[in-house]
Order: sequence, then structure tokens, then C-alpha cells
Amino acid sequence: MRCTRHGGSRYHVSCRPWMRQVHEQPGFRTERQVLSRAVAVLLGWLLLVPVTMATTLYPAIGPESSRLHILSSTDEAAMLFLVQDFQQLYPGVAVEYLELSSLPLFERFIHEQGRGEVGSDLVISSAMDLQIRLVNDGMAATHELDGLDWLPEWAQWRGQAFGFTCEPAVMIYNRRLLPATQVPRNRFELIELLRGQQQHFQGRVGTYDIARSGLGYLFASQDAQQASTWGRLLENLSQVQARLYDSSRDMLEDVRSGRLLLAYNVLGSYARSWLDEYPELGLILPQDYVLVMSRVAFVPLQAPHPEMGHRFLDYLLSLRGQQVLAQQARLFSIHPGVRGEITYHSLQEATRNRGPLKLIRLGPALLTYQDQLKKRHFLTDWERIMPSQ
Repeated sequence: MRCTRHGGSRYHVSCRPWMRQVHEQPGFRTERQVLSRAVAVLLGWLLLVPVTMATTLYPAIGPESSRLHILSSTDEAAMLFLVQDFQQLYPGVAVEYLELSSLPLFERFIHEQGRGEVGSDLVISSAMDLQIRLVNDGMAATHELDGLDWLPEWAQWRGQAFGFTCEPAVMIYNRRLLPATQVPRNRFELIELLRGQQQHFQGRVGTYDIARSGLGYLFASQDAQQASTWGRLLENLSQVQARLYDSSRDMLEDVRSGRLLLAYNVLGSYARSWLDEYPELGLILPQDYVLVMSRVAFVPLQAPHPEMGHRFLDYLLSLRGQQVLAQQARLFSIHPGVRGEITYHSLQEATRNRGPLKLIRLGPALLTYQDQLKKRHFLTDWERIMPSQ
């Protein structure tokens, strides 16, 4: 295994297998045998070695006095504003940031916990139910609540898990390819649209693959509890052979490029950022109801530098941190003192004359669809209805 560093004011440390070349020896192997052997070696490495991960190091601004390790599913392009502002307050702190998708993040943390080798001081994930599962299993430290009287009750649980954003699940469509008369305003209209134009929408609708995405599973399980439309929507997504994705970014890119006409349950914070740059994208806040999730942070009980984890969590929940969150990171702030278009207040205003906001609350109710038997049945139904890809 070889590790390389890439320079700059911050740099990545990435590790990957250093593979030996397979050389052909005359009279010993044919060209096809050599190729087959090379493929076999590559597949073996792919099976044995984890997916390449890159940790970004933000060096301390001044002499380094401490270090903070963050394990997160949040796009680093958004979080770097928070990290760098935090370092303005604490110039002696170097920050290591590892970004993983929500499900691999959960699996990595469980693996580290099992080996007693927890390497992160703060864990941040959009998969609220997986975070609550970790907290419920006794893996989180208690955080001091002084000064957090403003925090909504739905945004914290047991003084250990804290939601610091509020982000809607939305539909995104291509304005150039989907006429305004066909744009669905709610799930009922989406179902009718797909049912009435199956051939037109074949392979041109996207959504999360809930078997591979923790956030996708959260949204789907909440849809199943909130609405009677879930079963019919799933059937119609199957009929048009909806494409399945691991991330909102990939769905947004395919809607922008025209590969998709529409994507369902895209993360609204990322969607808003893309709308600023790509006018061909349109955003739909469903009028029947809007699911709203929070990014959830906790300090691991076995964190190597717990004081740094608590300090960064305090920063995320501070007025200053929440302002950076909304104004620079472009993630929806929940602090009542922050105003602007990327805030909980603006989301409430935008949906005032529409369907209700359905806040996904932190608490034990999130464990319902994390029950092993219920989760197995839910995923089995999904895999039975949705086409394999």
C-alpha cells in the first residue's frame, strides 16, 4: 500500500494498492492468459482493499497545539468554510476531514468501534436514523447544553445527538426538456405523470438507491410512514425503470445534462446551490408535504481528542457558525437569529401556503425502520419492485 500527499494550503493523503505489473514471459503465458491474470489480480485487490479514501488536512494557522478529526458525509466543498472559520477562532488546531457517503461512514465507524480504534472526534451524517442508532447503542458522549436554550427540541436527543441544519427533500427537473404544463406539484401529480407517459419517461427519472444510500433509506422510510402514495409511487418508478443513485450530486448532474428529466427526493441544500449556477434546473417543493432532515453530529465516547469534538460542535451550533453555514456553506441554518434565503425561517415562509413541513425529529422513533426485521422486509420489498442496476 502506497500513500501520497498532494500539496497546497491543505492537502489530501490518499492510500491505494501499489500493484505489480504482470509481465509476459515468452513460452510461458499467452497474451490472453496474461490479460486474464491481470484482471484476476485487479479483482482480488478490489475485493480485499477498501474503496480509496482521502483525508484532507487543514494545517493549523499558527503553531499546532491540538488536532481535530472529523468523519462526515457532508460535501467538503461546503464544510471547508466552517473548518476554516473555526480555525480563525482556534489557530492552533489542525483539522483532518474525511468525507464518506452515509452508509460507508456508518460501517466504518462500527468497524472502528468494534476494534476499539475510534479515530474521529466528531461524526456528522445526513442519515439521521443511523446516527440515532449509534447514539442509542451508547457510542456518543454527552455534550454541555448551556447556552443552547434556542435549540428546537426536534434538533437534539439526550444531549448527545444534535441536528445543526434543516434541509428539505425536493424534486428537481430540467426546464428545457420538461414543459411547465407537465411539472408535477405534488406526489399525486408525479404518479399520474409517470403512469400516463411511461414510454417518454423510460430511464429518465432518478431517485436514491435505498439499499446503498443511508440518506436515501431515511427519506424512503419516512415517505412510507407519511403518505399513502408511497406504494403507488414506487410501482410507477419501477414501471419507468427509474435510475438509482448513491448521491444527490449525481442526480443533479444527470438532470442538468438531460440524461434525466426529473429526480425525486434530492437533497434541497445541494439543489439550491446548483440552481444558482445552472438556470436549466427547476426545483419543486411538493405541495402535499415536504420532508425536512437535519445533519446530525455527535462526539464519540471513545474520541481521541474529545475536547476538540465538543468545541467544534459548540461552533456549529453558535450564531457565528450558523451564519457561516447559511451564507457561505449554503446549508440551511436552524438558528432563529440567522436570516436569509438558506434558513429554517425562509423554508417556513416558502411553504406557508403549501403542504406542511414534515420535520424528521431526532429521537427513538427513528429506530423503527432500523429494526433488523423491519429493515429487511422494507429492503426486500424495494428490491422486488425496483429494477436491479
